[in-house]
Amino acid sequence: MSKDFDELIRDMDLIIENVDNLKAMAPRADVPPVAPPAAHHYDSFCETMALKMVLKVLLSSVDKIVKVQIANKVEQEICQIEQQVVKAGGGPVSADDLAQMTHYVRHTVNALLE
Repeated sequence: MSKDFDELIRDMDLIIENVDNLKAMAPRADVPPVAPPAAHHYDSFCETMALKMVLKVLLSSVDKIVKVQIANKVEQEICQIEQQVVKAGGGPVSADDLAQMTHYVRHTVNALLE
């Protein structure tokens, strides 16, 4: 909400009263120029680690049966991902790339479910 007229007058009076004090102050030291910060970039490593930690905490509270169900669901999702990658690329994906991706997913899930 904006200040009313009386408050503005009071603030101006305070500024005028303190002008002499402000003039008597020592000048500020020169501030060294600061290099501009680097442009913020997406950090997938930090995001991945944060997600892993959150999942680890959540999964620590489930029992073995639920963990097995999660692992089975992940295997189903991996099959679907393989099909989507092939469709999106318009052709076959290199077997090495696909194997690396699925290995990473399986390894991560294994680590989270331990």
